[in-house]
Amino acid sequence: MNDQKIDRQNAELIIIAGLKELGETYTQVELQQKLLQTGFKFSAANINKIHSKYRKLLGTPAAKDINIGRASVIDFAKGLLSIFAQQQLGYNFEKKTFEPLADAQNHSLDAPISLLRPYKLRLYEEGRRSIADKIAFIQPAKEEVIEMGIRLNSFSKYFIGRRDSEFKDHIIQLLEKGVKLKCLMMDPNAELTKIYFADRAKADPREPKAYNEMPQILDDLKMVRDELNAKNLPGKMQIFLYENFPYQHYLAVDGGQEWGKMMYSSYIYGEKRANCPVTEIYKLGSPELYQRQWKSLQTILEHSKEV
Repeated sequence: MNDQKIDRQNAELIIIAGLKELGETYTQVELQQKLLQTGFKFSAANINKIHSKYRKLLGTPAAKDINIGRASVIDFAKGLLSIFAQQQLGYNFEKKTFEPLADAQNHSLDAPISLLRPYKLRLYEEGRRSIADKIAFIQPAKEEVIEMGIRLNSFSKYFIGRRDSEFKDHIIQLLEKGVKLKCLMMDPNAELTKIYFADRAKADPREPKAYNEMPQILDDLKMVRDELNAKNLPGKMQIFLYENFPYQHYLAVDGGQEWGKMMYSSYIYGEKRANCPVTEIYKLGSPELYQRQWKSLQTILEHSKEV
């Protein structure tokens, strides 16, 4: 595929392989939502037509009389590529299957990287992602997950205020794989932290209370860390305190690797942190922007202290 494009024939092969790989993972409604999250909008009727046309994958005859436009077929294939890319899977054009990205690249050297790794920058204007979104984002981690915030209040409550099955169990699964979980929060005792919250309080009277809660949040995180690390799993949870001015929140997955990705959110003065828009970027899709953000996060981590 040296034309750097997906034609209808290859799009159909991707759809066949993709639907076979997904099996019963998603209902059609859930698949519609996943596609929308990757930037591809399909009506329920269109998704049903595509399922019907290629339903031979489910052991029934294909509905050959169903007509689907070329653009819809190609966009659906691209959407599937994006969904699988989030799971670190790429399409192998020789084997006509999905497999780990490194293997897919090795077997498809003539295929455009953009097809194998269709990482698109995404902006979530509504603000903080849901706990389900964050779990889906970090689940493919192989080496490291970094969560950096100001207080990490919501993050700590994922462990303490929710059922274990909602969040903690997923973190344990990562630690079992040897993934390191690094948590960065502002040092509650640092002078800059006091100044930061005093300034925020000019626009939001709730900020002094938020500042006073930080020691307890840190204690909660330490308790979670000690509990998880006591399991003696291959991966460990670490807590770091930083004294830098907090420009953004970060959630990075395998940040230094070729497949690295992150979400970041710039803090807007006078606005709740939860409402600040979130940007999702991938090293392969936006290498220059990614490198700038990754360098910033690494610089803060280097200057932080582990507790």
